[in-house]
Amino acid sequence: MNMKPDSSHQEQIDDAVVESYFDGAGGTNAASMSMMAHGHNLPSNSVAQRLANEQRTIGKWLATVPDSGRILDVGCGAGAWVEIFANRYDSVIGVERSQLMVDAARIRVSHLANAQILSGDGRKDLPEGPFDMIFVGGLFMYLNDSDAVSLLQALKDRLSSGGSIILRESTVRTGALLAKGEYQAIYRSVDLYQNLFQEADITCLEVQQNAGYRNMVIAEEIVSFRRKWLPFLPKDSALLGNLTWWALRGIAPISFGALPKALSVVNVPWPRLQNHFFLLQLAS
Repeated sequence: MNMKPDSSHQEQIDDAVVESYFDGAGGTNAASMSMMAHGHNLPSNSVAQRLANEQRTIGKWLATVPDSGRILDVGCGAGAWVEIFANRYDSVIGVERSQLMVDAARIRVSHLANAQILSGDGRKDLPEGPFDMIFVGGLFMYLNDSDAVSLLQALKDRLSSGGSIILRESTVRTGALLAKGEYQAIYRSVDLYQNLFQEADITCLEVQQNAGYRNMVIAEEIVSFRRKWLPFLPKDSALLGNLTWWALRGIAPISFGALPKALSVVNVPWPRLQNHFFLLQLAS
Protein backbone atom coordinates (compact mmCIF):
# COMPACT_ATOMS: atom_id res chain seq x y z
CA MET A 1 0.00 0.00 0.00
CA ASN A 2 1.52 3.30 -1.13
CA MET A 3 0.67 6.24 1.10
CA LYS A 4 1.57 9.86 0.47
CA PRO A 5 0.50 13.29 1.74
CA ASP A 6 -2.30 14.95 -0.21
CA SER A 7 -3.09 18.27 1.46
CA SER A 8 -4.56 19.69 -1.76
CA HIS A 9 -7.06 16.83 -2.33
CA GLN A 10 -6.41 17.27 -6.07
CA GLU A 11 -5.82 13.54 -6.43
CA GLN A 12 -8.86 11.32 -6.12
CA ILE A 13 -9.28 7.72 -5.13
CA ASP A 14 -10.58 5.27 -7.75
CA ASP A 15 -13.98 4.01 -6.63
CA ALA A 16 -13.76 0.95 -8.87
CA VAL A 17 -10.54 -0.11 -7.12
CA VAL A 18 -12.20 0.30 -3.72
CA GLU A 19 -15.18 -1.79 -4.82
CA SER A 20 -12.96 -4.51 -6.25
CA TYR A 21 -10.91 -4.73 -3.07
CA PHE A 22 -13.89 -5.23 -0.79
CA ASP A 23 -15.47 -7.72 -3.16
CA GLY A 24 -12.62 -10.08 -2.44
CA ALA A 25 -9.59 -8.84 -4.34
CA GLY A 26 -7.85 -8.49 -0.98
CA GLY A 27 -7.92 -12.28 -0.73
CA THR A 28 -9.23 -12.69 2.82
CA ASN A 29 -12.48 -13.38 4.64
CA ALA A 30 -15.14 -10.69 4.98
CA ALA A 31 -15.26 -10.48 8.78
CA SER A 32 -11.51 -9.97 9.08
CA MET A 33 -11.44 -7.45 6.24
CA SER A 34 -14.40 -5.52 7.63
CA MET A 35 -12.56 -4.86 10.91
CA MET A 36 -9.22 -4.34 9.12
CA ALA A 37 -7.61 -7.25 10.99
CA HIS A 38 -6.42 -8.99 7.84
CA GLY A 39 -2.92 -8.90 6.45
CA HIS A 40 -1.09 -8.93 9.79
CA ASN A 41 -2.06 -12.33 11.22
CA LEU A 42 -3.62 -10.81 14.33
CA PRO A 43 -5.88 -13.12 16.35
CA SER A 44 -9.67 -12.85 16.48
CA ASN A 45 -9.30 -11.58 20.04
CA SER A 46 -7.86 -8.33 18.65
CA VAL A 47 -11.15 -7.71 16.82
CA ALA A 48 -13.20 -8.57 19.90
CA GLN A 49 -11.11 -6.21 22.02
CA ARG A 50 -11.43 -3.45 19.46
CA LEU A 51 -15.22 -3.77 19.36
CA ALA A 52 -15.47 -3.83 23.16
CA ASN A 53 -13.30 -0.72 23.46
CA GLU A 54 -15.28 1.07 20.77
CA GLN A 55 -18.58 0.36 22.50
CA ARG A 56 -17.19 1.80 25.74
CA THR A 57 -15.89 4.87 23.91
CA ILE A 58 -19.33 5.84 22.54
CA GLY A 59 -21.40 4.27 25.29
CA LYS A 60 -22.82 7.61 26.45
CA TRP A 61 -23.85 8.48 22.90
CA LEU A 62 -25.61 5.16 22.42
CA ALA A 63 -27.40 5.53 25.76
CA THR A 64 -29.22 8.63 24.49
CA VAL A 65 -30.96 6.57 21.78
CA PRO A 66 -34.24 5.00 23.01
CA ASP A 67 -34.51 1.20 23.09
CA SER A 68 -37.41 1.59 20.64
CA GLY A 69 -35.08 3.36 18.22
CA ARG A 70 -34.83 2.73 14.48
CA ILE A 71 -31.16 2.46 13.45
CA LEU A 72 -29.40 2.66 10.09
CA ASP A 73 -25.86 1.34 9.58
CA VAL A 74 -24.42 2.62 6.29
CA GLY A 75 -21.50 0.62 4.92
CA CYS A 76 -22.15 -2.06 7.52
CA GLY A 77 -19.43 -4.42 6.32
CA ALA A 78 -19.75 -7.93 7.74
CA GLY A 79 -22.44 -6.81 10.20
CA ALA A 80 -20.61 -6.55 13.52
CA TRP A 81 -22.30 -3.29 14.51
CA VAL A 82 -25.67 -4.34 13.07
CA GLU A 83 -25.57 -7.26 15.50
CA ILE A 84 -24.61 -4.97 18.38
CA PHE A 85 -27.42 -2.53 17.60
CA ALA A 86 -30.00 -5.29 17.04
CA ASN A 87 -29.28 -6.61 20.53
CA ARG A 88 -29.98 -3.14 21.91
CA TYR A 89 -32.63 -1.43 19.75
CA ASP A 90 -35.94 -2.41 18.16
CA SER A 91 -35.04 -2.12 14.48
CA VAL A 92 -31.75 -2.06 12.56
CA ILE A 93 -31.07 -1.85 8.83
CA GLY A 94 -27.58 -2.32 7.42
CA VAL A 95 -26.63 -1.22 3.91
CA GLU A 96 -23.55 -2.59 2.16
CA ARG A 97 -22.50 -2.72 -1.50
CA SER A 98 -19.84 -5.46 -1.32
CA GLN A 99 -21.60 -8.76 -1.96
CA LEU A 100 -18.85 -10.54 -0.02
CA MET A 101 -19.72 -8.42 3.01
CA VAL A 102 -23.50 -8.64 2.47
CA ASP A 103 -23.38 -12.42 2.51
CA ALA A 104 -21.28 -12.47 5.68
CA ALA A 105 -23.50 -9.89 7.41
CA ARG A 106 -26.70 -11.78 6.59
CA ILE A 107 -25.25 -14.95 8.08
CA ARG A 108 -24.10 -13.06 11.17
CA VAL A 109 -27.52 -11.57 11.96
CA SER A 110 -29.71 -14.37 10.64
CA HIS A 111 -30.84 -15.18 14.19
CA LEU A 112 -32.04 -11.62 14.80
CA ALA A 113 -35.56 -10.89 13.50
CA ASN A 114 -35.13 -7.14 13.98
CA ALA A 115 -32.03 -6.88 11.77
CA GLN A 116 -32.08 -6.49 7.99
CA ILE A 117 -29.15 -6.30 5.55
CA LEU A 118 -29.72 -4.50 2.24
CA SER A 119 -27.43 -4.80 -0.76
CA GLY A 120 -26.76 -1.34 -2.17
CA ASP A 121 -24.47 1.64 -2.48
CA GLY A 122 -24.94 3.93 0.52
CA ARG A 123 -24.52 6.98 -1.69
CA LYS A 124 -27.68 6.24 -3.68
CA ASP A 125 -29.51 3.24 -2.21
CA LEU A 126 -30.45 4.45 1.26
CA PRO A 127 -33.78 3.30 2.73
CA GLU A 128 -36.36 5.87 3.70
CA GLY A 129 -36.19 7.39 7.18
CA PRO A 130 -36.64 8.64 9.68
CA PHE A 131 -33.95 6.99 11.82
CA ASP A 132 -33.17 7.78 15.43
CA MET A 133 -29.49 7.06 14.86
CA ILE A 134 -27.39 6.58 11.74
CA PHE A 135 -24.03 4.89 12.13
CA VAL A 136 -21.30 5.07 9.48
CA GLY A 137 -18.28 3.00 10.42
CA GLY A 138 -15.38 3.69 8.10
CA LEU A 139 -17.05 4.65 4.82
CA PHE A 140 -16.09 8.30 4.36
CA MET A 141 -12.42 7.38 4.08
CA TYR A 142 -13.31 5.68 0.78
CA LEU A 143 -15.19 8.72 -0.58
CA ASN A 144 -13.88 11.77 -2.34
CA ASP A 145 -14.92 15.09 -0.79
CA SER A 146 -17.89 15.77 -3.06
CA ASP A 147 -19.35 12.31 -2.44
CA ALA A 148 -18.75 12.70 1.30
CA VAL A 149 -20.71 15.96 1.44
CA SER A 150 -23.53 14.52 -0.69
CA LEU A 151 -23.82 11.50 1.60
CA LEU A 152 -23.92 13.69 4.71
CA GLN A 153 -26.77 15.67 3.18
CA ALA A 154 -28.65 12.47 2.31
CA LEU A 155 -28.21 11.21 5.87
CA LYS A 156 -29.54 14.49 7.26
CA ASP A 157 -32.74 14.00 5.26
CA ARG A 158 -33.29 10.62 6.92
CA LEU A 159 -32.68 11.69 10.51
CA SER A 160 -35.54 11.97 13.00
CA SER A 161 -35.99 15.09 15.11
CA GLY A 162 -33.36 14.94 17.83
CA GLY A 163 -31.64 12.02 16.12
CA SER A 164 -27.88 11.67 15.73
CA ILE A 165 -25.28 10.50 13.24
CA ILE A 166 -22.15 8.71 14.47
CA LEU A 167 -19.15 8.44 12.18
CA ARG A 168 -16.11 6.28 12.86
CA GLU A 169 -13.25 7.21 10.54
CA SER A 170 -9.52 6.59 10.31
CA THR A 171 -7.62 9.87 10.56
CA VAL A 172 -4.22 11.51 10.42
CA ARG A 173 -2.98 14.34 12.60
CA THR A 174 -2.78 17.03 9.91
CA GLY A 175 -3.86 17.42 6.30
CA ALA A 176 -4.67 14.26 4.40
CA LEU A 177 -2.89 11.05 3.47
CA LEU A 178 -3.77 9.26 0.25
CA ALA A 179 -3.43 5.48 0.01
CA LYS A 180 -2.91 4.32 -3.58
CA GLY A 181 -2.57 0.94 -5.23
CA GLU A 182 -4.89 -2.06 -4.80
CA TYR A 183 -6.15 -0.53 -1.54
CA GLN A 184 -7.22 3.12 -1.82
CA ALA A 185 -8.45 5.52 0.85
CA ILE A 186 -8.26 9.15 1.97
CA TYR A 187 -7.17 9.57 5.57
CA ARG A 188 -8.26 13.06 6.63
CA SER A 189 -7.43 15.03 9.75
CA VAL A 190 -10.13 15.87 12.28
CA ASP A 191 -9.98 19.47 11.04
CA LEU A 192 -10.69 18.38 7.45
CA TYR A 193 -13.67 16.36 8.63
CA GLN A 194 -14.92 19.42 10.47
CA ASN A 195 -14.70 21.31 7.17
CA LEU A 196 -16.84 18.65 5.47
CA PHE A 197 -19.42 18.89 8.26
CA GLN A 198 -19.60 22.66 7.83
CA GLU A 199 -20.04 22.32 4.07
CA ALA A 200 -22.89 19.87 4.63
CA ASP A 201 -24.41 22.20 7.26
CA ILE A 202 -24.39 19.65 10.06
CA THR A 203 -23.19 20.22 13.61
CA CYS A 204 -20.40 18.16 15.17
CA LEU A 205 -21.18 17.99 18.89
CA GLU A 206 -18.27 15.86 20.07
CA VAL A 207 -15.17 13.99 18.89
CA GLN A 208 -13.69 10.96 20.63
CA GLN A 209 -10.42 9.21 19.82
CA ASN A 210 -10.87 5.49 19.13
CA ALA A 211 -8.44 3.71 21.47
CA GLY A 212 -9.58 0.28 20.27
CA TYR A 213 -8.51 1.08 16.73
CA ARG A 214 -5.25 2.65 17.94
CA ASN A 215 -4.28 -0.52 19.78
CA MET A 216 -4.87 -2.64 16.69
CA VAL A 217 -2.88 -0.28 14.48
CA ILE A 218 0.03 -0.34 16.95
CA ALA A 219 0.07 -4.14 16.67
CA GLU A 220 -0.06 -3.93 12.88
CA GLU A 221 2.85 -1.49 12.77
CA ILE A 222 4.92 -3.78 15.00
CA VAL A 223 4.19 -6.66 12.61
CA SER A 224 5.22 -4.49 9.64
CA PHE A 225 8.43 -3.51 11.47
CA ARG A 226 9.24 -7.19 12.11
CA ARG A 227 8.62 -8.09 8.48
CA LYS A 228 10.93 -5.33 7.28
CA TRP A 229 13.80 -5.71 9.71
CA LEU A 230 13.66 -9.44 10.48
CA PRO A 231 13.17 -10.88 6.99
CA PHE A 232 14.51 -14.27 8.05
CA LEU A 233 11.28 -14.81 9.99
CA PRO A 234 8.16 -15.90 8.06
CA LYS A 235 6.18 -12.98 6.72
CA ASP A 236 2.80 -14.63 7.27
CA SER A 237 2.61 -16.47 10.56
CA ALA A 238 -0.44 -16.89 12.78
CA LEU A 239 1.90 -17.82 15.63
CA LEU A 240 3.96 -14.63 15.35
CA GLY A 241 0.81 -12.54 14.93
CA ASN A 242 -0.65 -14.04 18.10
CA LEU A 243 2.61 -13.56 20.01
CA THR A 244 2.78 -9.92 18.92
CA TRP A 245 -0.77 -9.18 20.05
CA TRP A 246 -0.55 -10.94 23.39
CA ALA A 247 2.88 -9.45 24.17
CA LEU A 248 1.48 -5.96 23.57
CA ARG A 249 -1.60 -6.79 25.64
CA GLY A 250 0.66 -8.02 28.44
CA ILE A 251 2.32 -4.60 28.75
CA ALA A 252 -0.74 -2.60 27.65
CA PRO A 253 -0.19 0.36 30.02
CA ILE A 254 3.14 0.93 28.24
CA SER A 255 2.56 -0.31 24.69
CA PHE A 256 -0.96 1.10 24.26
CA GLY A 257 -0.70 4.01 26.69
CA ALA A 258 2.58 5.54 27.85
CA LEU A 259 4.62 4.92 24.69
CA PRO A 260 2.25 6.60 22.16
CA LYS A 261 1.75 9.50 24.58
CA ALA A 262 5.50 9.96 25.11
CA LEU A 263 6.17 9.91 21.37
CA SER A 264 3.39 12.44 20.82
CA VAL A 265 5.04 14.81 23.31
CA VAL A 266 8.23 14.80 21.23
CA ASN A 267 6.16 15.22 18.04
CA VAL A 268 6.66 11.70 16.71
CA PRO A 269 3.39 10.66 15.03
CA TRP A 270 3.08 7.02 16.09
CA PRO A 271 1.05 5.16 15.20
CA ARG A 272 0.80 6.98 11.89
CA LEU A 273 -2.95 6.40 11.59
CA GLN A 274 -5.50 7.28 14.24
CA ASN A 275 -9.26 6.83 14.35
CA HIS A 276 -12.01 9.07 15.70
CA PHE A 277 -15.72 8.94 16.42
CA PHE A 278 -17.77 12.01 15.47
CA LEU A 279 -21.19 12.77 16.97
CA LEU A 280 -23.30 14.80 14.54
CA GLN A 281 -26.74 16.38 14.75
CA LEU A 282 -28.82 18.66 12.57
CA ALA A 283 -27.67 22.25 12.69
CA SER A 284 -30.01 24.36 14.83
